[in-house]
Amino acid sequence: MTKKKIILIGCGEHARMVIDNLEDQGLYELFGLTTHTAEELDKKVCGYTVVCKDEDIPRLISENPDIAGYVLGVGNMQVRHRLYTVLDPMLAAVNIIHPSSMISKRATLGTGNLIEAFTKIANGAKIGNHCILNSFSAVNHDQILGDNVLIAGNVSMAGRKIGSHTIIADGASIGFKKSVGAHCIVGDGAVVTKDLPDHVIAYGNPARIVRKNGSFDV
Repeated sequence: MTKKKIILIGCGEHARMVIDNLEDQGLYELFGLTTHTAEELDKKVCGYTVVCKDEDIPRLISENPDIAGYVLGVGNMQVRHRLYTVLDPMLAAVNIIHPSSMISKRATLGTGNLIEAFTKIANGAKIGNHCILNSFSAVNHDQILGDNVLIAGNVSMAGRKIGSHTIIADGASIGFKKSVGAHCIVGDGAVVTKDLPDHVIAYGNPARIVRKNGSFDV
């Protein structure tokens, strides 16, 4: 079976992580990577070539009609949002799902998501678009993740909803039927025992709001 060709947007640390999962998934052929700076053009990343700047992606697609999709290889949430807002109308975002992850057939996934090894997504969960779920994290049943959400490693979630553009850092725990708003950061090892509103940063056990968090134009 011929694999569909896709491009990886970005060529830094997060891009390398995406490549590992993409190769293990085995569904797509990586045409190349993109960059925001001319200095990185033509460099090799894990054996793949940086083929164009982000601004030249429309030209790349027009010259290579066999490119069928893309995935983000950028970790910054604001940059991710800016990129997928431009790219989604012109190219299909694909899900990169490691074969060792466990995803219920009754869960719902959007597009452009990265689901790493040993991640669990349970029955009735709904994952938005362009989310990152790192290894050894679990999304319990009937939970909702918005768009552009980062769930770091070893996160346990028994909550209700995580808003868009929110980061749940390594080892955090979201308590039973608790929700976290949009544009939030829940710090490493934090234990969320009550709902958190939009635009806050929370740390500790139990998690306490330490300050407001800014947002970007959406």
